[in-house]
Amino acid sequence: MRPMPLTRALALALVLTLGAPAAASAATADVDPDVARLQDRLLRLEADDQLAGMGDVERLKASQAIEALGAAKSRQRPGLLFIAEQRVRAAEAAAQADALAAQSEALDRERDLILVDASRREAASARREADRLRTQALARQEEAARLAEEAEAERTARAETFALAEQAKAEAEQARRLAATRAREADLARQEAEVANSLVAEALSADAPLPPSRQVGPSTVYTLAGSAFASGRATLTTEANASLRRLGQELKGRAVEVLGFTDSQGAEAANLALSKRRAEAVAAILREGGVDVRADGRGEADPVADNGTEEGRGRNRRVEITVR
Repeated sequence: MRPMPLTRALALALVLTLGAPAAASAATADVDPDVARLQDRLLRLEADDQLAGMGDVERLKASQAIEALGAAKSRQRPGLLFIAEQRVRAAEAAAQADALAAQSEALDRERDLILVDASRREAASARREADRLRTQALARQEEAARLAEEAEAERTARAETFALAEQAKAEAEQARRLAATRAREADLARQEAEVANSLVAEALSADAPLPPSRQVGPSTVYTLAGSAFASGRATLTTEANASLRRLGQELKGRAVEVLGFTDSQGAEAANLALSKRRAEAVAAILREGGVDVRADGRGEADPVADNGTEEGRGRNRRVEITVR
């Protein structure tokens, strides 16, 4: 069986995710207007011929945020509504950015075709000239005058072709700049969503459970699973953020060591960098609570399970907080 392409898989996940809240709503006959509104915005993106299939990752995150909003308790709802709004906005911006990037590539291809076509026309014209000159040797003077006129026309044609190519290049550059602007807007929306995530986590920290812990000799080791982070990133989920904030309150004034680990999938250098970023993300929250933290990343080192299985790799993706 061939693997499902990433874009198709993300689109299927989006449809299933959006369909779940709708089915639950129909069953209970209690439609959440905010959920319906945000779902409608995502469905409009999918229905737009120019934007369909664009920004799939951000759209999936938006659908997950909408699902979380639909299942939220009343005291969690304001924060989750804000996160869902930002996620939908980020999905719209990402779709626009992808569409503009595709437009930029199309303009680049059009410019290349113009230049190739101009070269072909010049070559064809030169071949015709050579044949004509060989068959009209007796009229060299008249032919020279005519050739001079044709050469002038050719120069004009080349100048016009060059002008068209320059215009296409300028349009492509403008499209690239606009795409970069949209990408910055999408990045800003993601940053705002992360700020909102922190605010919600802080509000939930008092009731949040502490991370799982175990005793290793005189030390207590708290373990944060890899699922506490967005895939391939160092961004903590709201639940993990809240749990760490409560842990920071519990360990205030104490010294701890934070170590990040990954599985063996991917490049070793990239895994080491990711483990360091995740350790620093955890350390930053603990420091806000007044904890003295030393953080580092070990990458693929010190696995606690077999990297040959999915379950083992999931256990190896972790951040350990050691309290001496």
